[in-house]
Amino acid sequence: MLLYLEYLPSLVIGMARIYPCGILVAAFCFQHIRGMPRHTLVMVMALMPAPGIHAALAGQDYSAIMLAALVLKEVALGVLLGVLLAMPFWMFESVGALLDNQRGALAGGQLNPSLGPDATPIGHMFKQLAIFLLMTSLGLGTLTQVIWDSYLIWPPTLWFPLPAVNGFDVFIGLLGDTFSHMMLYAAPFIAVLLLLEFGIALLGVYSQQLQVSTLAPPVKSLAGIGILLLYFALLQDLIVGRISLLGDLKHSLGVLLKVAVP
Repeated sequence: MLLYLEYLPSLVIGMARIYPCGILVAAFCFQHIRGMPRHTLVMVMALMPAPGIHAALAGQDYSAIMLAALVLKEVALGVLLGVLLAMPFWMFESVGALLDNQRGALAGGQLNPSLGPDATPIGHMFKQLAIFLLMTSLGLGTLTQVIWDSYLIWPPTLWFPLPAVNGFDVFIGLLGDTFSHMMLYAAPFIAVLLLLEFGIALLGVYSQQLQVSTLAPPVKSLAGIGILLLYFALLQDLIVGRISLLGDLKHSLGVLLKVAVP
């Protein structure tokens, strides 16, 4: 029993980095897994790095305060890693949200904030499609391998990971690339629906009795769904292409932060 207790700090430190990744990355489905099953899943994943953490902690005297500080440091690194891994899923969910917003489907959420983020059905569908294509093309191991590689780049027992020389620029570049591609992928929807709305507005100018505010949402919804049907095959290829870049994320981790070696 005491032997298992020796591994408990290593297991907790390992869970501290994995937990934020599981919460932020939609592919782990932590929004549907709650309570003890979620804790058990994170603990099982933490069994992978736990022996290495235990070996690094062996022979060093860490107080409870020092271990708590290590856990907090790991949580911060887990949040950063989770943001990087979640960017593709957020991007395609935002593409669907832009389509829903442009066709007027989010008007209910603007009037009633209690509807929550699930008020964008196409955005939710795109996120689920990205998860499905990840599972069928690359597998969940692509995400977990990046997490395991992060333990080699940022060892849990080393303190104060600081931004590298160009680390902040690399992070801003990844963030800017995500936002620019989000707008690029949503551009066909936005352009066509804006032109359609402009045409309906012109009809309203020349026909005063035409209820433009009532006519525009259903017309734009039909047009948006029609464009989506034509664009869907290309969108799947774009999703697979962006998801495949997750495997190259491990090369960016080493230039984001530098670790002060004791």
